Amino acid sequence: MNKVRILWSGITGRTGREAQEIAKTRDNVEIVAGICRSDSNFYNYDQLDEIKEKFDIIVDFSHKDSFDKVLDYALKVKKPIIIGTAGLEDYQMKAFEDASYIIPVFRGGNFRFEVKKFIDDVVDYARNCDKQKLELVETHYKTKKVPSETAKVVAKRVLDETGKEMEIKSFLEYDELINDWKVDDLHCRVVGFKELADDVLKIAVMMADKQPDGVYDLDRLFREKEKNREN
Repeated sequence: MNKVRILWSGITGRTGREAQEIAKTRDNVEIVAGICRSDSNFYNYDQLDEIKEKFDIIVDFSHKDSFDKVLDYALKVKKPIIIGTAGLEDYQMKAFEDASYIIPVFRGGNFRFEVKKFIDDVVDYARNCDKQKLELVETHYKTKKVPSETAKVVAKRVLDETGKEMEIKSFLEYDELINDWKVDDLHCRVVGFKELADDVLKIAVMMADKQPDGVYDLDRLFREKEKNREN
């Protein structure tokens, strides 16, 4: 099996550093080059046209100020892109949605397989409980931006699939890198960036052979995987 070759934007960030170490142990994926703002060991955002390494997919966990250049580059080289950059402006959201019909694009409020199961369980619970309004309590490390993208995804899916509203209550309490979500007796906690990096690498393998067809997320990847199994 050929390895999926990744160009990682934001390579010196916490997720990027973890991904580099994990990729060294995998036989189906490798990070062939990285982009960052100020480390001379990697390309910077003014050197995108100088990248010589061959790659199959771009992973972007950088900063919204660098996102436009990365997306334009992905479109130029016609490569899939996984977008994990937070805090994008409305015009940037529209830009990657438009791009998703030219190149394969993955963008989701959730990259964690464990969190996906929690979201599915919450939707199922909302569908079957008597409550007309639910409450999601999320507690994170102190520098987290809230409400989290995951909380927004939960609320949207509950509304779309059950018609019920969900109130989000966000707290920043942890000094360690902990993300915690709770809806009544349903609970999910993820710790650190190692597991996140691991799941992003798995998503990169799943996205490498996709065709441009609107924005992908983890739910869509799983639905398509299940459909392929049935066929």
